[in-house]
Amino acid sequence: MTEAQTRFDLIDIELNNSGWNINDTLKVIQEYEIELDDNLPAFFDKTKRYVDYVLLNKTGHIIAVVEAKRDNKAVQSAKTQAEYYARRIKNKQGFTPFIYITNGNEIEFWDSENGVPRKVLSYHSLEDLETYRKRNENNIVLSPELLNKNIAGRHYQVEAITRTLEKLNDKHRSILWVMATGTGKTRTIISLVDILLREGFVKRVLFLADRRELARQAMDNFKEHLPNQSRQRIETETFEKDKRLYVSTYQTMMSLLKKTDISQGFFDLVVADESHRSIYNYYGQLFLKFDALKLGLTATPVDFIDRDTFKFFGTDRGNPTFAYTYEQAIEDNYLCPYEVMNIKTKFQDKGIKFDLLSKEEQEKLKNSGFSEEDIDFEGSSIEKMVINDDTNRKILTTFMDNCYKHPITNLPAKTIIFAVSKPHAYRLEKLFNELFPQYHSKVAKVIVSELNNTEELIKEFRDVDSGFNIAISVDMLDTGIDVPSIMNLVFAKPVFSRAKFWQMIGRGTRLYDEVFTKEKFVIFDFWGNFEYFNDKPEGFEPKEQISLNRKIFNENIQLLKNLDNEEFEYVKEEIREQINSLPKEDFFIKSKATLLSNVNEDFYNNLKSNLLALGNISELIDRIEVKEPQELQFRVKVKKLQNVKIKNDTKLIEKYINSILNDIERVRINKSLTIVKDNLELLDKCSDGKYWFEIDFNTTNEITDKLAPLMKYKSKNEVQVVHFDLEDAISTITDIEINHPSVNIKEYEKSLLETLQKIINQSETLQKLFIGAPLDNEDIENLKNDLIKQGLDTEQLCKIFDCKSNDMVEILSNIINKKEYKLPFLLDKFIETHTLNSNQIEFIKAIKHYIKEKHNITRKDLMQNPFTKYHKMGILGMFKGSLMNELVEIIDDKETAV
Repeated sequence: MTEAQTRFDLIDIELNNSGWNINDTLKVIQEYEIELDDNLPAFFDKTKRYVDYVLLNKTGHIIAVVEAKRDNKAVQSAKTQAEYYARRIKNKQGFTPFIYITNGNEIEFWDSENGVPRKVLSYHSLEDLETYRKRNENNIVLSPELLNKNIAGRHYQVEAITRTLEKLNDKHRSILWVMATGTGKTRTIISLVDILLREGFVKRVLFLADRRELARQAMDNFKEHLPNQSRQRIETETFEKDKRLYVSTYQTMMSLLKKTDISQGFFDLVVADESHRSIYNYYGQLFLKFDALKLGLTATPVDFIDRDTFKFFGTDRGNPTFAYTYEQAIEDNYLCPYEVMNIKTKFQDKGIKFDLLSKEEQEKLKNSGFSEEDIDFEGSSIEKMVINDDTNRKILTTFMDNCYKHPITNLPAKTIIFAVSKPHAYRLEKLFNELFPQYHSKVAKVIVSELNNTEELIKEFRDVDSGFNIAISVDMLDTGIDVPSIMNLVFAKPVFSRAKFWQMIGRGTRLYDEVFTKEKFVIFDFWGNFEYFNDKPEGFEPKEQISLNRKIFNENIQLLKNLDNEEFEYVKEEIREQINSLPKEDFFIKSKATLLSNVNEDFYNNLKSNLLALGNISELIDRIEVKEPQELQFRVKVKKLQNVKIKNDTKLIEKYINSILNDIERVRINKSLTIVKDNLELLDKCSDGKYWFEIDFNTTNEITDKLAPLMKYKSKNEVQVVHFDLEDAISTITDIEINHPSVNIKEYEKSLLETLQKIINQSETLQKLFIGAPLDNEDIENLKNDLIKQGLDTEQLCKIFDCKSNDMVEILSNIINKKEYKLPFLLDKFIETHTLNSNQIEFIKAIKHYIKEKHNITRKDLMQNPFTKYHKMGILGMFKGSLMNELVEIIDDKETAV
């Protein structure tokens, strides 16, 4: 394709679609001639005087230039030439136009004075470009001094924002935060967004979550902390373009884009909550569509984040922009630790086997029509192939006997029970009400997505005084729900995804100290999940699912390798038909335009030599909508049969023929349907395995075209789940040693130290001891109450800390004035109350680590290893003036430090 053809067939169309009418010379001028300019470097080719397109703003100035190349040229080849045009135009009009470089298939956008070229899907609107231009003219430099610490002021939140502002100042466009559940990811985001909006660094923000409840929570948080910013929660196809903050689910946003025209530069920042693999598949289109800064949030521990996440957000493997772990949050007393009870029933442990049942149970089963051979189920089959009511009763009664209770009502404290399935959830609710009728069906309720009143139920569950204390759910409460008073989690289901496992644990990690003080929470694990993750820390993540259309495409590629002549031509046409049916406006398809640009008649004429290219196209086939899944499933089986027949693999031939015959039989038995009656002769003929073994390739295709549309009439032949009520029993209850990243606080001394540190961080009375102020009787009484609440007494403290005096004030003064207890608190306050850069924050974190390891520190230490790795002069190179003096006073433990 010539450059002229490229422009006419590709570039002109895309410009028009983006609102740049190429026939309106007030908007677009083609072959724009630029005056010669001698004030440019000698290496620029001054003979080049014509810009392919210039895009005009409303005052007639050139806001952007478009440099076109023919479709088989790399866009980078026009970079120097385009920059030359932009600089000459700047010399004439006073500001530099933006640059587009394109070969029709790929488009690169370049703000040449403020960044590097980046790939985009289309052309920005005039409003987008004017916004970018205004931002450039303001020359914005982001500073942590702008941080509103009333929104997010904890030391780690300050660090996350500081690091991000530095990255944005350095022109990075992708950010990834790893923050443990419950540490205030959303508030930290809001604090960052507050800075970016106030400074005009961004104009509009899109916050995306994977569930409606999470979107609603985020919207409530934005409303609370940024009440003066206009906002919309996108729930339907109604879209208001005059807001600053938008919150939506991935699903709703994708639906909106199918019917609403939104320019690619409309959003300046897109935030992805709980960023994991799913967003890179279908929902990754949102990040392709919008030319925006992107910020990913995840609570998954760094070591278990999949490679695609790091790649997607442009960060090095294992090196996110910022990370704050569950362990750090526990140490800083921002999250609550947990203990685990590993519980197994007899049936879960040994399975349901006929010879292991009592004589009475065996007889009951025989009288119900079961044979000995029927009763042979592994423990892992419970709730999948076999239901046993008494197993669920034992789960519920064991939980009720051991759970944390609400100290006033004596009801179970707030609890989530994670069920296997929705029927399982409803069964647990029914059995709970039968076991505990005194609660009048008000304590335990199911919350699942199919209910019409889920939001009302969640609000009721959040209310600490509601009496609705046990939420039984499937998937819906695994992530995002924020109920700090949760004290119990019940894993009544197996979990295999590491990311999901951590999200579920995160439902209980938040601190709570209103009606009562939450010291820790307990997890009842009835499915050995903690044992599983101790043995397999990375868990199991399912392989990428490919569509039925893609499966057919891949089978056809294999057929092409072994077919010739008429048979080859048949498959080639099938492949052509699939490629032609790709949705051209799909954002993912548009991002692969270069790959598809080579697919022409010559490509098909030489298909044997282009099989590798077909393999690269394969992932695009997933974008074709699956309309008749049962028909496609049948076609996949036939394609597989054709391939294994070529290979003469007898075992697989038999396997696929039997599967095909099973599908045909499931259609045949629906003889009452007219369409099945009309095709009964065909179905009868095709019900013979020898027929499928003997028919040739072409006949197979003809028969398949007739049979496949009938597959929608298959009778349902689902596996029947057997329902028993056999007496089960608890076989083991053990405490789990947690080997995967978490915190084990069983050691008495460590628990005591952490409890004491919590008091130090929270007690106003102890702050007086920091500065040596005298305590009055009221202060001492407050201290006694604090200690009693935490289960401490002076005898314990004397023993652990080797104190000679029994006087409480002397004991506590002696303890908290040790640097290892006092300094971490003061250093965190130092971070929260000063504007520091990320390197300075890292230096202070190194001080905290040093104190923890060495139990002491002096100013001399700060000018030696390991502190000299931050600057060769240690603290002298990292801090200046009053900032350094104040920090040194803290290290020296001077009274003026507080």
